[in-house]
Amino acid sequence: MHQPAERLIEVIHGAGAGVRGRRPTLADVAHHAGVSPSTVSRVLNNSAPVRDEVRGRVFSSITALRYEPPSVRPDVPALQGSVVLLIPDILNPYFADIARGVQDEAGAGGPMIVLLDTTEDPQREEQLLRAFARQPVGGIIACGSRLPIEQFVAVRSRYRVPMVVLNRSIRHPEIPCVMADSENSAYHATRHLLNLNHTLIAFIAGPSAAEMAQARRRGIETALAEAGLTLPPEWSVSSLPNVNGGFMAMSSLLALPSTDRPTAVIAYNDIMALGALHAARAHRLRVPEDISVVGFDDIAMAAHANPPLTTVAQPKYRMGRLAMQLLRRMIEGHPSPGEGYTLLESPLVVRESTGPAPVGGMPGTG
Repeated sequence: MHQPAERLIEVIHGAGAGVRGRRPTLADVAHHAGVSPSTVSRVLNNSAPVRDEVRGRVFSSITALRYEPPSVRPDVPALQGSVVLLIPDILNPYFADIARGVQDEAGAGGPMIVLLDTTEDPQREEQLLRAFARQPVGGIIACGSRLPIEQFVAVRSRYRVPMVVLNRSIRHPEIPCVMADSENSAYHATRHLLNLNHTLIAFIAGPSAAEMAQARRRGIETALAEAGLTLPPEWSVSSLPNVNGGFMAMSSLLALPSTDRPTAVIAYNDIMALGALHAARAHRLRVPEDISVVGFDDIAMAAHANPPLTTVAQPKYRMGRLAMQLLRRMIEGHPSPGEGYTLLESPLVVRESTGPAPVGGMPGTG
């Protein structure tokens, strides 16, 4: 980010319901969850690793007690008119391109962009969404959200803050959405592999419950069905949508008996595909001679992978600019475009990670 005024701000503000007639405190949450106050603080500030089970107990206690942490300061003038950009993983370059599009569309004299990483944690995302919706922000752009649609609608209805959502179909007249055509793109990626005589095609699905993961799976299954093929359940592997998740998912596929392994893999995103390439090398397989790999997103490093990655080129920067255009219109008082969404094409970029299916299937590893 290059705006001089731009900085990361996390502010959580509001008035909680009473505990026996008074506002609940951090100590009340700790007692209710059976943890120390310092653990509650680490969960709230995401300042140190906390086990998922403990984190869940803390958030459950926060909800049960209706506890809301005090704001960092009584008033937050820096947030006045700013645009909050919620992303699920600040380490994924895909979201950097979206953020650059939002920033460039906002312009040097435009609103400050407040970038917040939800760390793929729906509870943290909900907490941040509600907290900033109560602040005097100009609007909110949410990317790749893991929250139920009902929660977006509830926040919009209660706080009236302008909102735009990327890569989710909310179908609400006051919440415009911008989406890449994941289903059609996955279909064409699968057709590319079928044209290379691959019939054993797997899907590294990332967060399988996510709307985009389901759309990509539908596209893959449609193309396979047209060829008289199916996607076996054991070849649709869920994992975290990061490099390690891709490595682990690919490793699980390659741990199958050699006669049961796929000869091609489509990954949920490019960083998972990079992990998959690493796993293939670790198992002494050649890409694409022994196994082909396709990514999604076309991040900058995809062209420089070993080998260069065939991938679906999502219009990330354009999506960011379009989201900011829609949000600005809402901030200026223009009506939202109405129920529905903007769907953008995502072409397949063929590079060197895909090739003809190996004759006789995948070789054994060792």
